[in-house]
Amino acid sequence: MIVTVLEQLVETLEPWSNAVSNSTALSAGLTFVHLGAMMIGGGLAIGADRLVLKAPRTADATTRRAVADAVGDVHRVVIIALTCSLITGLLQVAADLESLSGNWILWIKAALVASLCANGVVMVRDERAVRRAPQLVAAFLALRVRAVTSIALWMAIVLAGVGLMQG
Repeated sequence: MIVTVLEQLVETLEPWSNAVSNSTALSAGLTFVHLGAMMIGGGLAIGADRLVLKAPRTADATTRRAVADAVGDVHRVVIIALTCSLITGLLQVAADLESLSGNWILWIKAALVASLCANGVVMVRDERAVRRAPQLVAAFLALRVRAVTSIALWMAIVLAGVGLMQG
């Protein structure tokens, strides 16, 4: 049953696969948008994460609030960039579904992206908690944990992407 569904999906996506295979411009454009969005989103996110980690654990309430504000300022752009990267990634997978569907690295990368999104949701919650009550050290420490997790996930996603390109 699953093989039949996969075969039907591959057949349905064949025009898209052919278009990408036969157009260097389309293939290069997808890769450019995918990697460019990763650079922008990941770069801004890691920069914001660095601000959180640069602030001392014992920072005063004013500093914690300022850091939370700075982190919040980049979330929209990071979400837009991550969305662009996700869409182009799905389009790339759709162009080569038959060979990629069984690639374990793809599934690891998908799980890492899902984890990054979940971490982002929790990070927004923690950032808002720091804004509401900057005097609470626990909220800021939670934000620090999310920042470390964010950096690790962005880097793991890049590593998985490199693994996909190699195989």
